[in-house]
Amino acid sequence: MASKRIAVTGSSGFLGSAVVKLLHSKNITVIPISRKNGFDICKPDTLKSIEPFDVLIHLAAHTFVPDSYNRTAEFFTININGTLNALELCKKHKAKMIFASSYVYGPPSYLPVDEQHPVNMWNPYASSKIISEQLCHVYHREFEVPVDILRIFNIYGPGQNESFLIPKVIKGVFEGQLNLETLAPKRDFVHVEDVADAFLKCAENNVAGYATYNIGSGASYSVQQIIDKTEHITQRKANITCSEKRRANEVLDVVADYSKIKHEKHWQPHITLEQGLRGMIEDYKQKNSI
Repeated sequence: MASKRIAVTGSSGFLGSAVVKLLHSKNITVIPISRKNGFDICKPDTLKSIEPFDVLIHLAAHTFVPDSYNRTAEFFTININGTLNALELCKKHKAKMIFASSYVYGPPSYLPVDEQHPVNMWNPYASSKIISEQLCHVYHREFEVPVDILRIFNIYGPGQNESFLIPKVIKGVFEGQLNLETLAPKRDFVHVEDVADAFLKCAENNVAGYATYNIGSGASYSVQQIIDKTEHITQRKANITCSEKRRANEVLDVVADYSKIKHEKHWQPHITLEQGLRGMIEDYKQKNSI
């Protein structure tokens, strides 16, 4: 594995940083592809100087669902064209593509959700990921690009943008005020370090096929439960206000069935929600000198 060269788009982002850190810890040669390194995945001319690699982990994307309603054209442009250019790089270098997809199932027909569940273009962000998955399939079928697609459920961890639920809750509990939409929806949260390990497991595997895998924890927690756990760990209480505004196509509960990747790649999550929350709370306290 150490002889493999792995390129990572979005290498300086939230997930990208965790992936690069893990790969470096395994003494794997990493080719970072980000704007900080002078590369723009949406501008092919900037990608011509990228050295040959064996695997491309494609993470670069816009990911915050509410923004996909306000900046829809930008989401489609970056997420779809970025994937297309990443696939072109894999075609050029005869490399494997590991694509970071998302929860693309919409309101689930059954729980837990496995990879056979129908996909649903239930918001602009999910739509951009489904179209990108279709591009991956085309490049596998027509150009024999090996592809693993990782459908990541609700990722969280230190360094995540405060627009996302768990960082927002931690910040609000420390400040004593939380302004949310609703407390009822339940989500399957998976820690960023476990997600990074899933990419490593796929990179280690040399099977040259096309496969899709769910990445989740196999359990769901409500917004209220996240608040309760955070308040318990911090021994603080927050005043909570809810607008009770419902998102379009709101999903009330979702649980990932990750048995496929567990069986085929020997991956499973190891960080519990309690452990993950404690780590994020400590990180928040250090950064804010609390």
